[in-house]
Amino acid sequence: MKVRNNLETPQITHVEGDTSQSIGHILVRSGRLSPEAAEEIHRRQKDNGLLFGETGIAMGLLSREDVEFAIASQFDYSVLKRGSSKISEDLVTAYDPFGPGAESFRELRTELLLGWYEADENAKILSVVSPRRGEGRSYVAANLAVSFSQLGHKTLLIDTDFRNTRLHAYFGVPNRRGLSSLLQDKSSFNFFLPVNGINNLFILPSGPLPPNPQELLSQGAFANLLTEFTNYFDILILDTPAALIYADATAISMRSHASIMVTRQNHTKVAELTHLSDNLQRHGGKVLGSVLLDF
Repeated sequence: MKVRNNLETPQITHVEGDTSQSIGHILVRSGRLSPEAAEEIHRRQKDNGLLFGETGIAMGLLSREDVEFAIASQFDYSVLKRGSSKISEDLVTAYDPFGPGAESFRELRTELLLGWYEADENAKILSVVSPRRGEGRSYVAANLAVSFSQLGHKTLLIDTDFRNTRLHAYFGVPNRRGLSSLLQDKSSFNFFLPVNGINNLFILPSGPLPPNPQELLSQGAFANLLTEFTNYFDILILDTPAALIYADATAISMRSHASIMVTRQNHTKVAELTHLSDNLQRHGGKVLGSVLLDF
């Protein structure tokens, strides 16, 4: 899978994290390496002059995944181990943050940060839209949210697609209460849930299917709720319904600070994408660009 986008590409900068804890200490503490094996690696490391991780891999005591996990921990970077979480393994940013798929999302995140988020002090709410179903909106929204949270931004991922909700399944959380619950009963109680294993990430599921989705999302209560959330979160990412099937996506984008369009190779029609972009901008939406999923 490849993610490509047509947003303007800025220069990427690098930041250093806290490496005060050794890789060996992290792996022993996490149960990935026994204290005896760590000592053996340290002894061999002194003889060959290699790094701890390289030595452990050469000895067959560590895997590449173990080393990447430890490095991520040094930088307070959330990484999940496959088979150990209810979270879908489609979230490449969480399970394989050093792989090519996650790198594509990091590039997209950087372009959004430097070209939109940091350029506008009011920019916090981003909608992910596409013309029809099956084009990867939820996939992009979920992975992008993980990527922002890994950078240290307190991130809220909101499922606004009441009819074809996906995000609660991605993250293995219940969908008994959520956005529809807040909009229907005007409750001040927060239904957003922290995502286990991923620091700084919260999810607000869609909640039960309401009889009037478009009306709920078009009312001022929805806009007010988003504004309230911006007081507690650095960025809000909204997964939306298929824009050419339901008018909800337009109402959602109007209440966002910007939108990105998701397209899928050999699936999305150019004419429909153009129509979507024109429609969003005609209603006052800000379209930053498009993301092409190649799978």
